Amino acid sequence: MNVLAIDTATPYLVLGTLDAERTLRRGRRHAETLIADLEAFLSGLGLEPAQLDLIVVGEGPGSYTGIRVAVATATGLARGLGVPVVGASSLAAASARARGRVRAAFEARNRQVYTAAYRVDDLPAEQDPPARLASGSLPRGDACLLWNAPPSGRALARLGLARWNRGDARLVPVYL
Repeated sequence: MNVLAIDTATPYLVLGTLDAERTLRRGRRHAETLIADLEAFLSGLGLEPAQLDLIVVGEGPGSYTGIRVAVATATGLARGLGVPVVGASSLAAASARARGRVRAAFEARNRQVYTAAYRVDDLPAEQDPPARLASGSLPRGDACLLWNAPPSGRALARLGLARWNRGDARLVPVYL
């Protein structure tokens, strides 16, 4: 199955498939570069958009505008290609960069963080749901802390495919 993952909830543009990923630091320029970056990514893999079977989009939490860029692009692409689109957690995809008990945290504005805790063996399993906290109140020592780590494109694709295979076709952006 050809699965494409797109995440723009953080300063990183993350693209992924089940076997490959590309992470590009774009700051707030996701909308300016996403289509060209996506075309280059797929071309480098020898994939045509028409070969895609499922599109997964990072639901956040993260920048409101950033999340909307990925949601709008993924939804438009999916409708144009006639394929389904499903969401997956950006924090869960970031936590997949480590193993064991992992706390992923993304910087938010006003000295706040978006955070959640996971148990990561294969796919991340949520232990503490996403929340927005003051950065000083972030739990310490309860897990491996991944601070502002970009989501993994491969993990995002796998998380979305697992959701789809469970019959869960939700795409619900997380705005905390």
